[in-house]
Amino acid sequence: MSAATARITGVSVEFRVLGRIEVRARGTSVVLGSLKQRLLLATLLLNPGRTVPIRRLVRALWAEEPPMSAVANLRTYANRLRQVLPDGAQRLSGRQAGYELTLRPGELDLHLFTERADAGRAALSRCDHATAARHLGEALSACRGPVLEDLADCDALAASIAPVEELRLAVTEDHFDARLGLDEHRELITPLREFVAEHPLRERPRAHLVTALYRSGDLAGALAVYTDYRRVIADRLGLEPSPELVKLHQAVLDRDPGLTAAVTVRASSFPAPKELPAPCRSFAGRGPEVARLQALLAQDAPAVAVVHGPCGVGKSALALEVAHRVAPVFPDGQLYIDLRQATRVPHRLLRHLGVSDVPNAIDEAAALLRSRLADRAVLVVLDGATDPAPLRDLLPATGPCALLITSRAPLLLDGAEHLLLGPLSDVDGLELLTRLAPRAASEPAAAAQIVQCCHGIPLALHIAGAILAHRPTRPLARLARRLAPAWRRLAELSFG
Repeated sequence: MSAATARITGVSVEFRVLGRIEVRARGTSVVLGSLKQRLLLATLLLNPGRTVPIRRLVRALWAEEPPMSAVANLRTYANRLRQVLPDGAQRLSGRQAGYELTLRPGELDLHLFTERADAGRAALSRCDHATAARHLGEALSACRGPVLEDLADCDALAASIAPVEELRLAVTEDHFDARLGLDEHRELITPLREFVAEHPLRERPRAHLVTALYRSGDLAGALAVYTDYRRVIADRLGLEPSPELVKLHQAVLDRDPGLTAAVTVRASSFPAPKELPAPCRSFAGRGPEVARLQALLAQDAPAVAVVHGPCGVGKSALALEVAHRVAPVFPDGQLYIDLRQATRVPHRLLRHLGVSDVPNAIDEAAALLRSRLADRAVLVVLDGATDPAPLRDLLPATGPCALLITSRAPLLLDGAEHLLLGPLSDVDGLELLTRLAPRAASEPAAAAQIVQCCHGIPLALHIAGAILAHRPTRPLARLARRLAPAWRRLAELSFG
């Protein structure tokens, strides 16, 4: 799924309600048509496998003012949906009382979300914070935004959206809870402040923020969060904070030692490594590829994903983008090695995991590495692999760890899933160029010609963007003309 995903394996059709409504078939977005058709589909997706009465569908589409032809129009919209949905004729059934949409297991992101959320909450109830953080992070990776955010203005859907949106927010708070249990208070301060700003009346994240600030040594900040919340709910609701929050406030004032105690179930006291380089700020497109990789990595079993393709196609950028998105699913650490500059990979990974006494022999180091990774949620990113032999013995036989590899060619690794990365589409290439050189938006024709001359290769587009950014007075049309002859493009696309 897009910004974040849940585990989707062996499913070629995806129905999404956690964010904008969307249907994807084999990695391609389905054009759903008019607002009325999307409202109809949304209502059916919130009631999968159940017949939704016609009167309820009419109300969802036209609120309290349906036209005389509402039922006939409803049939028209249903027929159009059958035409655009994969296997629409079999999925969307019309009955005398209403309509019913049939989904197969794993096709609806909401089902995957609740499955992972339930597992995370069960682990949280056992105080198994590492497992809870992994499952809850996996659930939240399926959320691309508020539930049906593009249809949120529909009053008839509000009653159906509200409980799902409340579940999403509650799971987010559970995830904060689990990560606080793993002593990640400093990392949580910024996301907690953002969450509190979006939802100022929710008390639980305020308590989380008070705790995170106090544990980080910011006593004044922790007290200010409580004072601000007390003012907000007094002004808006005429209420006082709950006894639990009042008790937490008093504990902060008393500097209660219990506030600094975090119960963890980490296998080691060594802090979880977080070695991922910064993601590419101009990353664009690659929605299907990101979704597939997220699905492959977010599993409860060792996973190996290999991204391969020609030089300059954006393999490293894609790997880092996905690695950052799935990082919450791997609370025990994210390791990164550039294989073009590294040797003796098992030894380096062991040292990164805090092992001081590393055996010299390669096979012994690999065996120890498998032992250290077993039953730990660790993501290992290996960039620029050329030889599969040193990589074959890195992953343990069990556990939730994952290996994400980039290579110019496919690698012969048992159980690995391969993703061939091709050029960007013209649309995504134009988006990338515009991010690199915003003035491209004012010269669309020349920008489109530059994108075509770069053949969708991100490296070439980055070079073109750098040329434009460092020569702001020259029009895009000049670069487009210079790139037009194929024989001179390589010479033109050089910078620095």
